[in-house]
Amino acid sequence: MKALQVLDSPADQLPGEVVAAFFYTDVRPLSGPSGLLDWRLNGRMTAFLLRGRALGRPGEHLLFAGNGKMTAAWVLFAGGGMHSELTPLTLSGLIGSVLDAVRQAGFQRVALALDNMEGMTIQDAERTAWDWLDKDRFRGMQVVLACRDSQG
Repeated sequence: MKALQVLDSPADQLPGEVVAAFFYTDVRPLSGPSGLLDWRLNGRMTAFLLRGRALGRPGEHLLFAGNGKMTAAWVLFAGGGMHSELTPLTLSGLIGSVLDAVRQAGFQRVALALDNMEGMTIQDAERTAWDWLDKDRFRGMQVVLACRDSQG
């Protein structure tokens, strides 16, 4: 597999050791990729949100073991801040944060399921991912990007 692939697949069908999706402070209930993955995990992420154990702040990461209902064995929910304030610059930081988190957890193959990116394109996300993958600390990492507007 190349270091970076772009696929048009739902979050629960993406290849990799871990699938990651953003969740935001201003989007409830969860929707898009995070909503689909939460549904596949029988609402475990929603339970964290309802108890106030997760908010969606940038840098917030919650890792759940999969339950066989998705391709990846692990699911990472990454806080994205306010979705209404998402820009190419904040998206770049969020992608870098996810890559750092999965690298520190020992994963080498990650799928990042992106939702509606407020006017940005998958090509913008692809350029950003390449910028991060060029850094020495991410050598050997394999990333799949997927973006679907309405569903996971």
